[in-house]
Amino acid sequence: MSHHSSALAGKPTSLNIQRTPRTYPTPGAGRSVPFAVVERVRAEFAEMRGFSPTLGQAARLFGMTLDECDRVLRSLVQDGSLRVDDDGRYRLAHW
Repeated sequence: MSHHSSALAGKPTSLNIQRTPRTYPTPGAGRSVPFAVVERVRAEFAEMRGFSPTLGQAARLFGMTLDECDRVLRSLVQDGSLRVDDDGRYRLAHW
C-alpha cells in the first residue's frame, strides 16, 4: 500500500481542487458579491413578509458595510426580487 501511496504523491486529486465561490454580478460598482450572500438576503426578505428596511437598517441586520449591502440590494432590485419605494425602503417585489 505504501508503494501505491507514493505513486500518487504530488499528483493532483479531487481533494486538491481550489473552487472559486459563485458570485452574483452587481450593478454599477463592477464588483461581484458571493452568490450565497445574495441568496441569504433574498431568503430573509421572503421569510419576513412585510420586512421593509432602509439601506442602513439592512446593512446592520446583515452585518455588511453600506457599500456591500447597497450592491446586494440593488442586484435584487435589478433581478426583480425586491423593489425600493420612494422612501428608500426595500420590500419584496411580489408581496
